Amino acid sequence: MFMTADIEVKSNDAKVLPDDAVVRFENKQYAFIAKSKNQFEMVELKTGNSENGFTEILIDDKLQGENFVLKGAYNLLMKLKNMADE
Repeated sequence: MFMTADIEVKSNDAKVLPDDAVVRFENKQYAFIAKSKNQFEMVELKTGNSENGFTEILIDDKLQGENFVLKGAYNLLMKLKNMADE
């Protein structure tokens, strides 16, 4: 008889974003901050552990209160990079 199980040895509090909110571009991790309606800022992130559809983000204090885009970050990245090529 075999059993597959996840065993949590310790837990830590962390700032996390859904995996859909973090994009990789040129070997760096990025997320988008919603500045106003239809205006977004791409910020570089340092990431930690990923588990159960969430990724730990290690952010500066200046980004603590910002509204991160939680879904569709890849679409925003493609829109931004396609506009830069035009």
